[in-house]
Amino acid sequence: MKLKGFLSLAVLLLASASFLGCSTNRFIIYKGGKAYYFASKRKGLYKMLCESGDFKRVLDRSTVPPAAKRDLFRYNCVEPSADKVQALFVSLTPEQRESIRSAFVAEGYEINYFPCG
Repeated sequence: MKLKGFLSLAVLLLASASFLGCSTNRFIIYKGGKAYYFASKRKGLYKMLCESGDFKRVLDRSTVPPAAKRDLFRYNCVEPSADKVQALFVSLTPEQRESIRSAFVAEGYEINYFPCG
């Protein structure tokens, strides 16, 4: 009986984490063995997105309005500001936010993947 209760709790926690990971405005992008929260101030994220040109391609693939694309690029790659990126991301419609996530996937990223080790 204890094992059944434990398993039920574990399934509930995993389902909750999965749901929150998909619905939150903070998500993890993973590529090439590196994982970062989107809109973090990590230098590795800057290299992954900006120096590689990936973020420009992600924005080009997305359905985000041109002014928002310009500002997202600016605050990720030109004048990095995690707060401004997060505020811009939250201001987008759910469909536009999903188009950014889908564009990351199309560029070879995994979303909310937690690498082990």
